[in-house]
Amino acid sequence: MSLLLFALTLLAAAPGPAALIEAQVAAWNRGDLPAFCAAYAEDALFLSPSGVTRGRAAVLERYLKKYGGDRSGMGTLAIEPLEVKVLPGGKAVSVAARWRLSWEKKPTAEGLTLIVFEERAGRWWLIQDASM
Repeated sequence: MSLLLFALTLLAAAPGPAALIEAQVAAWNRGDLPAFCAAYAEDALFLSPSGVTRGRAAVLERYLKKYGGDRSGMGTLAIEPLEVKVLPGGKAVSVAARWRLSWEKKPTAEGLTLIVFEERAGRWWLIQDASM
């Protein structure tokens, strides 16, 4: 399936989560880590090969420590959705995706992620992020 077709499928199945992913990518690519992390729920869980991080504030602190919070250290982010599942009840959506970070003078980094969004009181939040 082409990326464009997949993006349209994501928008149709889960417009709230699709908009959050787009906003996160835009925030990252302008070097705005607080805006990137604004999608995370207050009680979000982030899993990576380096460990477990709990809560939006801790996720932001982790990203600031790892990438320095400036545009040059962060690179350019791209997210390619691989599969979207609207979970029973329609109040949660999982997105399996490939992420890619590229820099001008460093090798590209890439991996996989499984992101879970949940609708709470009329707003979508990123509640789980397992990136590897």
